[in-house]
Amino acid sequence: MEPIAVNHITIDKTLFAEGHAAIFSKQRQRMMLTCGIIFCVFGLILLAVQVRMPVVSMLSFPAILSGVIVVIFALTLQKSELKRKYAAFQRKHGDISQRTISCYRNCLMIETGDGEPVQIDYPDIRDHRETEHLYLLLCADHTGVMLDRNGFQTGSWQALLDAIEKAKQEAEEAAKLMEV
Repeated sequence: MEPIAVNHITIDKTLFAEGHAAIFSKQRQRMMLTCGIIFCVFGLILLAVQVRMPVVSMLSFPAILSGVIVVIFALTLQKSELKRKYAAFQRKHGDISQRTISCYRNCLMIETGDGEPVQIDYPDIRDHRETEHLYLLLCADHTGVMLDRNGFQTGSWQALLDAIEKAKQEAEEAAKLMEV
């Protein structure tokens, strides 16, 4: 079967960082930052109340310290998570990884040159994002596929999106038929 589109990408540290920034959860970072601030405020309130109730002074400093630690962790979360994920990528693929993604009617085939190609069915793709140099496909199993914006040897991004939508609709219709 002839592919709808073929994309070739060479993933280096800068592209990896760009992809990570596009999928990093700012909401989770804000939630952690808010929790840290709440702990600090709670500790400060306990510190102010210790004049009337000396027993709470034992809790004020641990609460403030915990809040400060959570705030620092939240502020450094994106960079530390990137370092951890890139180190795992390096162990598996080295500093540079070349991939060829062939987009067929119902699935993607990713060839890394390290053995068996990886197949991802279109209904497993839950979202997509675009960055300056990349198109990202986010899958249901928390994996992702990076495509180079300028790496399409045949076909296009729009042709791939159309194929994904069509495959998802077909899968939904098949699921409805199975329910009946």
